[in-house]
Amino acid sequence: MTTRNYGNLLLLALFISLAGCQTTEIVAAKTLPQYENIRTMQADSDLDGDGVLDAIDECPETRPNVVIDAKGCEIIIEGGEALEMEFNGFFSQMSSQLSDIYDAVFVKIAESLNDRPKANVFIFGHAAKSEIDTDALATFGFDSLSRNRALIIKNNLVLQYNIDAERIRTYECSNKIIVTDTAFIDPSFEKLTLKNIEAKQRRATLMASSEVHDLMNLEYDSDMQKYGEYAKHCELFE
Repeated sequence: MTTRNYGNLLLLALFISLAGCQTTEIVAAKTLPQYENIRTMQADSDLDGDGVLDAIDECPETRPNVVIDAKGCEIIIEGGEALEMEFNGFFSQMSSQLSDIYDAVFVKIAESLNDRPKANVFIFGHAAKSEIDTDALATFGFDSLSRNRALIIKNNLVLQYNIDAERIRTYECSNKIIVTDTAFIDPSFEKLTLKNIEAKQRRATLMASSEVHDLMNLEYDSDMQKYGEYAKHCELFE
């Protein structure tokens, strides 16, 4: 064997040895297993579309086109288009005359309603059980004390503050929605020296909303929680 052939054999052996030492790099697949995909989709879901992930959303059924806080719950911005408002006016026994201590409150209510002409107003008249059971209703010719209480607030808004009557709906609730001793912690309640549960029944409740248009067609759970009892127990009369 010549020296040249011997050298070629050595080179060939060295090449084979180096080739045997090489390793193949395995690249991990970019596609996650199916269960990982599902878990990721669940963690990143936002079913009500408010920009807050379901995993940390404390109000998972937020209405569309509203302002929400970091917890995913709706907030009302003063001066904005949205309006959610509630007011309770309390009455003396067997009376539908509203005290003048509410005059300043009505000024603010009227300002809010005039600033938001598309907001709807719902007024619910209530009466205590003792007022309904008494013969005084027939004696004094009252058709319905709870209706009169709702109407006095409506008339006040229409006649004194020029709120369009077409925006206002009045309901008779009688004594069907009972309040508890802790309900309606309201400064006006103390100013009127009213102290017991029965006095809290003698009231009219005003609620105004930019979103709610018909109590018989409440679209969202939040509306059901707020208006559901009124829709169930109160009768529309005007």
